[in-house]
Parts: sequence; structure tokens; C-alpha cells
Amino acid sequence: MKPILVSCAMLMVTLLSANVAHAEAPQTGSGTGTALAEPLEPAPQMPVFMFALTGASNYIFRGVSQTENGPAVFGSGKVTYDKFYAAAGAENVNFNNSINAEYDLSAGWTPSLDGFNFDVGAIRYGYVDAPTHVDIDTTELRGAVSHKLDDIKVGLAMNYAIDYFGTKKDGTYFEGNAAYKIIDGLTASGAVGRQMISAGKSFSTWNIGATYAFTKNISLDVRYLDTDSHSFGHLYNSHSVASLKLAL
Repeated sequence: MKPILVSCAMLMVTLLSANVAHAEAPQTGSGTGTALAEPLEPAPQMPVFMFALTGASNYIFRGVSQTENGPAVFGSGKVTYDKFYAAAGAENVNFNNSINAEYDLSAGWTPSLDGFNFDVGAIRYGYVDAPTHVDIDTTELRGAVSHKLDDIKVGLAMNYAIDYFGTKKDGTYFEGNAAYKIIDGLTASGAVGRQMISAGKSFSTWNIGATYAFTKNISLDVRYLDTDSHSFGHLYNSHSVASLKLAL
């Protein structure tokens, strides 16, 4: 009888040891046991959409009024994916002819290197209801670089057009700009630029102002803009412009 009991006891110990070993062993199969966590793949990056609506007391493009010094409304949308973007916008203009609206289409690439941010792309300025034989639609190639030092951001930009707004000649715009964060929500900024036009009437322009963000979606900008070519006409005179922007 004792040999039988000893044999049964040894069998039970063996079975229990096997079950414990099985429970403690890592489960690598597809069964119902506890599996080792596998590395998670990074979530795919999604496009980011942004929209903005701006009302301004004047539409100034490189120091020159595009609305006969009248008010303007701008609407725009932009989508970014990784370091690429595409944007479209529209605004009213007044050139004392049948053209009363402008649309802008742009796309580009924004890489970064050692703290410097780049913007390489193109922008198309188009005009609605142009008079017969008037073609001022213009495409510019753009290159820009900026660098931030604490609360100061500085940048350089260049735009080049083969046919500058119907002149049949090329045009190049150079600009240096800077912005300074005064306090949270309040930023001062300014720029100095030179518009070179092969067909003539090249000029310089500059602006200085401040932007205050009431919220992350609503901001007010107040700015003084001028050129060195008042003799070209009243559109080139100095301007003080206020604009209110709603961004979504």
C-alpha cells in the first residue's frame, strides 16, 4: 500500500510542477495566455486643416494699396501634411476697372535644419473679371528662411516672377523681417523690402506694427506701412491699417 501512495504522491508533485512551469513561461503564441507586449507602430500622421477670415481697413501689398485705400475682407484655407502645405485664399480689390476680386493659390515645403526654418514654394495671384486683353495674373517662386533667438525671430525672403503682373518682364522682391514677443499674446514686428521690376518703377517699402492675440483664435493687428515712391501716386503713400483676424 505504501509504494502505491508514494507513487501517487510523486505523480501529483510532477503534475503540479509542470502546471506551475507552464503558467510562469512566457506565452509567445496566439493563444489566450498573457502575451508579451509587441512594439507599437507610430500612428500615421494626419493632415491639419486651418481656416481664417480677416477684415482690414485697407489691403496693402508690399506697401501699395490694392483697394484704393478702402476696406478689405480676406478668406483663406490651408492644409499641412508633414512639412508640405497647400493654401487658397480670396479678397476684394479695386483697380478702377472690372476686376473686383483676387484669389491666391500657394504650395510649398518647410524643412528645418539646425534651428533654421525654410519655406520653398510658389504662389499664384489670380484676378476675376479682368478686362479684355488685360492679363495681370502672376506666379512667383518663393524662398524664405527664419531663425528664432529666445523671444526674437528674424527672417529673409525672396520672391521671383518671370512675368510680373502683366509687365512681360521679370520682378524680384527681397525682404528682411523681424518679430519680438513683448509679453504673452503681444508681438511687435516689422519688415523692410525692395521690389525690383525690370519694366521700371522699382521701389522700397517698410512696415512696423504690433499684433495682440485676445485668444488663440482672435487677433488684432495695427500697422504703419510706407514706400519711398509717393510720386508714383496716392496708392504708394503711407498708410495706417488695422485688421481683425479669426482663425479656426
